[in-house]
Amino acid sequence: MATINTPILKKISLIAITMLLSKVAFAQPYPKKDILKKIKAKDLIWGDYFGEDAILAKMKSTKKWGLYRVDSGMEIEDLEIEEIVSPKFDSLSFFNWEDRFQIVKQEKKYGILLLPSEVPDAINRVNCKYEKLLHKRVDDRDYVLFQKNGKWGLIDWFDEFVIVDPIFETPNEVPLVWMENWAVETFKKAKQKLKADLVIFDPNNGDGVLKARNKKTKKWGMYQFIEDMEQELIPMKYDSINFFPFNGKYTAVYNNGKVGFYLSHWSYDDNTKQSVECLYEDYKRFNTDGVPKLAVKKDGKWGWVDWLTGKEKSEFKYETVDDLPYPFYKQNLWFDEND
Repeated sequence: MATINTPILKKISLIAITMLLSKVAFAQPYPKKDILKKIKAKDLIWGDYFGEDAILAKMKSTKKWGLYRVDSGMEIEDLEIEEIVSPKFDSLSFFNWEDRFQIVKQEKKYGILLLPSEVPDAINRVNCKYEKLLHKRVDDRDYVLFQKNGKWGLIDWFDEFVIVDPIFETPNEVPLVWMENWAVETFKKAKQKLKADLVIFDPNNGDGVLKARNKKTKKWGMYQFIEDMEQELIPMKYDSINFFPFNGKYTAVYNNGKVGFYLSHWSYDDNTKQSVECLYEDYKRFNTDGVPKLAVKKDGKWGWVDWLTGKEKSEFKYETVDDLPYPFYKQNLWFDEND
């Protein structure tokens, strides 16, 4: 094994230490007061802009904050700055690596500043018009909640159209509605046509199925929008509804805290209807020998119900679903089957 003599090793170490100190020093190579004087600023904060030296500076001319890329030299005269965000905001931050935007403040109102390196006109697009904005990141998705007249809603952070109307008392009550890019125009169309304050797409498929809540009645319905075609799947008259499961022939609908069941348009076409009234407290689906069957809870007890006709198929005297007897009754899948 080759060896390095001590004088050479000391020299290499000294060079490495010098380079390291030089690099650290160049993160802020001049006294702060000299930099403030050079760029005519009242205050500054050192940071970085995606790996490059940068500063946030509050400029004397506007008394607002801007963001600048910094190219340092050996002398203060060699200092060069390049404007990234013009000094027009009362509050401004550095962008983190994962950020696509940030919330900025201007004259006691808030707006959204998109990432300048991705959106050339990001600065001009900022419209500080919101009472408050709140950024939430959930499952690697970004959501922006906004406050208007003291109530909270949800906006699209890029185009700023309203996704959820400001009708909630607190931000934690606002549903975090996510949609793919292809669904945006469908969303806008459905929201306007159905006079809805909430529109939620079926997360399990991309066939234009959505549920919408009427602004006035606060009742939910389900619809399918495909190009110029609109199909009502469930009328807008329920307190809450569930999406149909994959290849499911019925789904749950709720009124006054009780659950009933509505048949699938894709399975029953013109015979689609609410087949089971909203009379039950809970339910559980079963698959018995390949046949879907339904257990429901009424007055605290469990029993079986025919989900196609709504007829009760057992007594309601069982404490839990595990206590239910085997459902020997015939469950038809179609209306034209013989009993």
